[in-house]
Amino acid sequence: MATTKTNSFIKQFIATLKGDDNEVLAQKVWRQVDSALSSQINALSGDQIDYETKVEEAKEALTIARVNDGKLITDRSSYVSNLIYKKNLLTQAEEDLVSLQEQITFLKEEYETLKKD
Repeated sequence: MATTKTNSFIKQFIATLKGDDNEVLAQKVWRQVDSALSSQINALSGDQIDYETKVEEAKEALTIARVNDGKLITDRSSYVSNLIYKKNLLTQAEEDLVSLQEQITFLKEEYETLKKD
C-alpha cells in the first residue's frame, strides 16, 4: 500500500535524518513498514482460526477424559494423571490463543499509530 500522504512515521523519520533526500528514503522505509505490519497482522489473524480449533479440541479431549473414554477405570492413578494432562493441554491452548490475540492487537495498534498524520 504505497501512499503519497506524509504520515507521522515519515515526518519523524525525516526529522531524524534532517535532509532533503531523506523524504524519498522515508517513503521507502514506510512502504517496508506498511508491508511488514499488514502482512504479519493478516498472517496472525489467519492463524487465529487454528488456535481456536486447538482450544475446542482440547475441551473435547478433557470431556472425553472425564468419562475415561467410556471405559472401565482399571487404574485410578492413570485416570487422574490423564485428567490433569488433558487440563494442562487445554490451559496451554487457551494461553496460546490469548497470546496470539494480544500480538494481533498490539500490531494493529502500532500500525494505526504509525499511520496517523
